[in-house]
Amino acid sequence: MEISIENHKAALAAQQAEFDTALAAKEATIAGLQAAATKDKTDAAAEKAAAIEARNKAVADLGAMTAQDQQNAAAVVAALNWATIDAEYADLQAKLAANSAKYDAARATLATLADAINAPFAEREAAAKAARVKELEAQLAAAK
Repeated sequence: MEISIENHKAALAAQQAEFDTALAAKEATIAGLQAAATKDKTDAAAEKAAAIEARNKAVADLGAMTAQDQQNAAAVVAALNWATIDAEYADLQAKLAANSAKYDAARATLATLADAINAPFAEREAAAKAARVKELEAQLAAAK
């Protein structure tokens, strides 16, 4: 009986190692998705900062120009398609949100996978404990 329990323990240890390997792979995938989301967020913030800096520089340059130059420059600035720039920024924000959603979905999948993998182990462990209790009770009864 003791050999069977040891074999069971070895099998459980092997299954646990397989689970740990699968879990590590899922965690690596999540880390990759998180890094991509962080990079997208950083890129979007950098692009926004660059656009703000460019706009501020343009405003400063406008202040240094003569009245006629200011009129000409105002026409140029007005001709810039700020709607397109804002739309591109909104697109980057949407991509960031999509990557964040993928990351959240991957975490949920990992949690579901972990629950599914752990359930049989818990059932087997409970059954093994119950069998051991019965065995010990039988030994105790035999000893009385």
